[in-house]
Amino acid sequence: MHLQTRIHSRKGFTLIELLVVIAIIAILIALLLPAVQQAREAARRTQCRNNLKQMGLALHNYHDTHNTMPFSWMASLSPNVNLSAWTIMILPYLDQAPLYNQWNSSVPAVNQGAALGALPASAVTQNLAVIRTPLTVFQCPSSSAPTESNYQITSPTTLTWTAARGDYSPSSGIRSDISTLAYTGYPGGTSRPRSGVLQQATDPSLGGGGVSRLRDVTDGTSNTAVLGERTGSSNIYRKLQVDATLTATYGPGNGGGWGDFLIGEHWVSGALYDGTPGSNGGPCGINCNNIRSQSWHSFHTGGVHMLMADGAVRFFSENMSNLVLASITTRQGGETVTPE
Repeated sequence: MHLQTRIHSRKGFTLIELLVVIAIIAILIALLLPAVQQAREAARRTQCRNNLKQMGLALHNYHDTHNTMPFSWMASLSPNVNLSAWTIMILPYLDQAPLYNQWNSSVPAVNQGAALGALPASAVTQNLAVIRTPLTVFQCPSSSAPTESNYQITSPTTLTWTAARGDYSPSSGIRSDISTLAYTGYPGGTSRPRSGVLQQATDPSLGGGGVSRLRDVTDGTSNTAVLGERTGSSNIYRKLQVDATLTATYGPGNGGGWGDFLIGEHWVSGALYDGTPGSNGGPCGINCNNIRSQSWHSFHTGGVHMLMADGAVRFFSENMSNLVLASITTRQGGETVTPE
């Protein structure tokens, strides 16, 4: 009798082998995911930086054409009611001439515009459509804020509008607590000029103002910021989280749309380190909140990008001293410090 040996071939994996493979895949994902996220954020930061570079070129081209910088924001009540911002003025220099040609500077982009002096409703509607148009050059891709927001002011009259997000504001100047903290013990103190490069252009009844030229930046164009990051939204962020209470208080007038006239006003007063507003500002000027006229703000780790008057873009740490922050904000402050 012959014994026949039967050889069985094994197919598939055992449960233990399958679990080992799954564990290895999970480890690889855990190792690769942070690297992928960092690469994506690096790309977003590069795009954000390039946005500011484009705006820098646009501002310089505007200056070459008009021999002046654009106003930061404008409010005129006579002969026409006009509310506008620096962003509108540089549209032709950002390859947005068709959109600029739709803008009517004789009417404001607010829902109540037609009622302000019997203005043409069609022109008001067209202006409202302009500021609701999303433009990537005005939006930092790192931001998680909504694409557009609703805004409202109630003084001297109630005005409402909807605007597409704009994440860059001018460096209007330095004031209140952060100015006092910056200049305490520094020669001249807070008596020095504290305004920035772009100036408001409003009726005398609204504070007056004018425009400026690059020659007016006596602190040096490489030492003075023109624009910086401030997350544009009616959502108010404390650090990186939306604060419902602050949103209800400050959100409606936060000036977060790229075509919103209020985006042109940003006199930094500071906030408390936890992001809440102090009674007269606070010691924190970067990444504590995104409230207009309080703090610069971005979703980047560690700081914000700022456009210097010479066209360079620099990244400034949220831990920089208040004196250095003040020195890069003012155009004629005469500070003798080197930007960090």
